[in-house]
Amino acid sequence: MRRSSTSMHVIDSSGNVAVALFAALLAACSAGKVSQPSQVVAKVNGSEITVSQLGEALLRRGGNASAQQVSRQAIDALIDEQLLVKQALNSDLDRDPAVVQALERARRQVLAQAYAERMVFPREPVSAAEQIDYYKKHPELFEKRKVYQVVSYTVRAGDLSDVIRAQLGHVRSPDTVRDVLSAHKVAYDTQALTRAAEQLPLESLPDFAASAAGDLLIMAPRDGHTVMMLITGVQDSPIDLDRAQPIIQQYLVNVRNARALEEYLKQMRASAKITYFADVTESARRLAAGGDVSAVTDQSNRGRGAAAALN
Repeated sequence: MRRSSTSMHVIDSSGNVAVALFAALLAACSAGKVSQPSQVVAKVNGSEITVSQLGEALLRRGGNASAQQVSRQAIDALIDEQLLVKQALNSDLDRDPAVVQALERARRQVLAQAYAERMVFPREPVSAAEQIDYYKKHPELFEKRKVYQVVSYTVRAGDLSDVIRAQLGHVRSPDTVRDVLSAHKVAYDTQALTRAAEQLPLESLPDFAASAAGDLLIMAPRDGHTVMMLITGVQDSPIDLDRAQPIIQQYLVNVRNARALEEYLKQMRASAKITYFADVTESARRLAAGGDVSAVTDQSNRGRGAAAALN
């Protein structure tokens, strides 16, 4: 009796692509029984690659996951990965200290994220009313959205004296900005950029919305540097409510989740006993900077005597 196979790509009603590869039904001439759908999409030297692995890979890739070519590319990528994993295990890399540490870090991150998603983040969906309200309150991001052509200048925060700032208040072109900075021997990095409203600092959007070509906006200092943006062009690029709602929904979900997690961790910290070991912390900093590992071990042992208990 011959066995044949075929493949099927299923799109569910929510739009998520579920990839199911079915083995053909094996006709049981006498008993009339059929086999169960196969959960294996490929084998590599005896190791199985499953439907769930393929489905996850397709979700990561995005795009048109129902296309046969995309599915085949995803399977081939999983095969390549399995070949490398096998060689890594054969080489005992799973026992390498750096690899063990990376695996443990990934495990901790996955567990923390899973707990937050299942036990901390709110379950209620963001309502349509909330989305519409956000749309109306932020016209500069949507209804009156603009795209800006700018020339940016990054300088050290301490280099912009009051005198220089006053002179920069009269510039109207990249050449005049350059002349002012050069006259005061201010070192700078410059770039020509295109930035949509959502790519700009949220606190600066009102200033950008009220600006025109030739205006220079100076951002608040950050990480020891100040960024100045000279607007060279402005183009209207509105987003209507229908296009905006999915974006707003995801943003509001992210904001709500972040707030819920912050509040949850605040409560957990209040009831936890947390102890900082100052010497060990300093040693870890040196290790991260390429310091001596043995020094960290020595400091760790001595540091236990200098603990500071918070609770």
